Amino acid sequence: MSVKPLRSALSAAAALCIAVAAAGAAIPSAEKIADAVAETNRLSGRSAPVLLEVRLRIGDGEPVATGLLASHPTGLARLELRSHRGFVERHLLQGNSYTASRDGQILESPHPFLPPTFFLQAQSGAAFRAALESYGVVSGEVVLGRVGDRDCYVFGGRLPRGPNGEEPMLPSVWVDLESYQIVQIDRPGGVRYRFGPTTLFDGIQAPSWIEVTAPGQPAARLDVVRVAPATAPAAAFGMDWLIAPASP
Repeated sequence: MSVKPLRSALSAAAALCIAVAAAGAAIPSAEKIADAVAETNRLSGRSAPVLLEVRLRIGDGEPVATGLLASHPTGLARLELRSHRGFVERHLLQGNSYTASRDGQILESPHPFLPPTFFLQAQSGAAFRAALESYGVVSGEVVLGRVGDRDCYVFGGRLPRGPNGEEPMLPSVWVDLESYQIVQIDRPGGVRYRFGPTTLFDGIQAPSWIEVTAPGQPAARLDVVRVAPATAPAAAFGMDWLIAPASP
């Protein structure tokens, strides 16, 4: 789908919701926003299993690994990273359960490189809300927020800023107010995923990059190189894959 028809369709989805023109204006219901997010996912061509080819950067450095990220709309994702130093890391996300291994050995405190990309694939508003609840996000609570220069609906609510001016993090999903693309996901435990502007990859709209920040870990970034439909049954996202020896 070309960008122009996609924008037209998104405008139609936005018409279902009450416009928020100023602070304090009425916010659409959580159900209506969730329906618009699901419509955006479908129109973006990613509501079926997808495969992302990525490059991993730590801080401002050069790429340290290449990887393949497979994502399934039912709440599953997996990431295989091949380090330039020779080892292989695998990360597995099953709902809110996160596990990782290095060369087949389970890691006790892995860097959470794998984002919950399945939120970008929910095919219906009901499925999106169910994913929110399974991830610890209060699906019925929506407030306004801002990420950079983008106004957002925030599923899960927000907390008042502390004396130092910082806002305590709640499990939440931030959705662009105009495009209904997901901009940011805050995970329980203080992990944050921020999604870059979408790019068209062979007919699939996907983020051009994903930033990862976690307590006690250096900032990381996945640069998305390619996106394609994937043949990835739910059975492929299991512990057998996580601990299996990596192919050359």
